[in-house]
Amino acid sequence: MKNLEPELDELFRAYRQSFADVDPSAGFMPGVWEKIEARRSLAFRVTHLARAFLGATAVLFTLMAGIFVLAGERTTPEPHESYLDSLASAHATDSMMESMHAETGETNPQ
Repeated sequence: MKNLEPELDELFRAYRQSFADVDPSAGFMPGVWEKIEARRSLAFRVTHLARAFLGATAVLFTLMAGIFVLAGERTTPEPHESYLDSLASAHATDSMMESMHAETGETNPQ
């Protein structure tokens, strides 16, 4: 095992010499991000903007649909009687009005 240490040390020394020294200053990461941003193309930026716009549109649509559904539930009363029931009650009201006019002797009820 000890006879491999000089070879390993030589390998690490060659590795360090093959790469440039990394700048350990406070501006290292901002510099890396500047290089990354410089390589991004216009198409990438437009695609990123389009995805953000599509996401915002989906959220807005969902909110508006929820508002319309909730508002519709509050303003639209549920029918408690069927169509035939409402016709029957309307006919009964008409019959009562005709009988009232007949009792009073009116000839042209309006």
